Amino acid sequence: MSATKVLEFFKAMNQIPRGSGNEKGVSDWLVQFAKDRQLEVEQDAANNVIIRKPATPGYENKPSIILQGHMDMVCEKSDASTHNFLTDPIEYIVDGEWLHANETTLGADNGIAVAMSLAILDSDTIAHGPLECLFTTAEETGMDGALAIKEGQTNGQYLLNIDTEVEGEFVVSCAGGCRVDVEIPRLRDNRDSQFTKALTLTISGFLGGHSGIEIHKERANGNQILGRLLYELASQYNFQLASFTGGTKHNAIPRVGSATILLKEADVKPVTDWIQAKVKAYRSEYTPQDENIDILISDSELPDTVYGGDTAESLLTFLYLAPNGVFAMNHSLEGLVETSNNVAIVEELEHNIHLLISIRSLSASSLDFLTKKIQLLASTLGLPVKIAGAYPAWEYEPGSPLEEQAIAIYEKVTGEKPKVTAIHAGLECGLLKAVMPKTQMISFGPTITHAHTPQERLHLPSVEHIYEYLKVLLKELH
Repeated sequence: MSATKVLEFFKAMNQIPRGSGNEKGVSDWLVQFAKDRQLEVEQDAANNVIIRKPATPGYENKPSIILQGHMDMVCEKSDASTHNFLTDPIEYIVDGEWLHANETTLGADNGIAVAMSLAILDSDTIAHGPLECLFTTAEETGMDGALAIKEGQTNGQYLLNIDTEVEGEFVVSCAGGCRVDVEIPRLRDNRDSQFTKALTLTISGFLGGHSGIEIHKERANGNQILGRLLYELASQYNFQLASFTGGTKHNAIPRVGSATILLKEADVKPVTDWIQAKVKAYRSEYTPQDENIDILISDSELPDTVYGGDTAESLLTFLYLAPNGVFAMNHSLEGLVETSNNVAIVEELEHNIHLLISIRSLSASSLDFLTKKIQLLASTLGLPVKIAGAYPAWEYEPGSPLEEQAIAIYEKVTGEKPKVTAIHAGLECGLLKAVMPKTQMISFGPTITHAHTPQERLHLPSVEHIYEYLKVLLKELH
């Protein structure tokens, strides 16, 4: 198997914790990799790493090429997992044609790009022109690594981004986006003495997924389902809300969350029955795309304090009214989402309840419209709102020499015609294009399923195919 080296480097990377914000260890490992091979290497303040390798003899006049991927990974695990992403290596499990981890994300998104690049750098027989490998940090939490790249820091005629998750798809454009942060003052009241029972509601069975790549599947958003349930419950029964948390990542559709409510003793049975009936209705609503959604109801210790009435009302009203999911479809490319948002995280801070909403769009105008729509909802409820983490769309450049060659070489290597498309997720190409305006870019990669979830899978035959293609592409680009 010619991709053996790729998998060896990938396995070695997975021994090093590399969740977003915790990349120093793997960044240093990459620097040492380069030094061990006497390759020129640069590590910047953001822990981005650039490794440069001279052209193969005879290929000095070939175009300069940048191989690019991000070293960080999304850290998600199943409820049963005891994995510690700050200290534990990822357990690497081969299952037939697929590679996965043990109840955690695998990190193939985007460690496989780094591993392929390392295999190229490690080889003395793979032909290529002047080569740079750019490995960025914090892609999964706002593309901070790519944002830190300065003009002139890296240069190439062509950039090959290996961060597309379907073999045979070539991405030539991607969405831009931003983050909306809503802060609800966390006012506290003493528990009303009439409420003597506490129940914790925990969402379960939600598939979640990548909030860009899988948003069109219209899976249930755990934050909105839990907020909707409680908003509707409030019209039927009196209760006090003591806690509400949900979601873990800005780019993952929420699949974990819980809330604690206080009830009168006499209302426990009817409220439990009412919730179970509601959840059954929600499950039917989301069948077949998320047919196992459920909410577990358990007794909880009675807290002394609860959310103030204004806090609970603002939170549940916002979650009930906030747009979520697909906002607009693109009508130039069939099946492509143009604009969407993900009500991604609800977390309790010391003085506030923080809601993080991630918005994406291929259209600057549509992005602005949806952002202002959410801002207006927040301001109508009297809630502070801030826009942050904006990143540009990667605009399509039809007919580029890189696109034409990449497609022709793929057809020659595989005998199949690739699909050229745009992606609703954000790729680093948008930010990198801003500092490398003359560099032509394209994105491709092996097949990865269920990214950003513990069900993440990497298709091993596709790794072999894409690596073989990449070697030919490096040799024949002109």
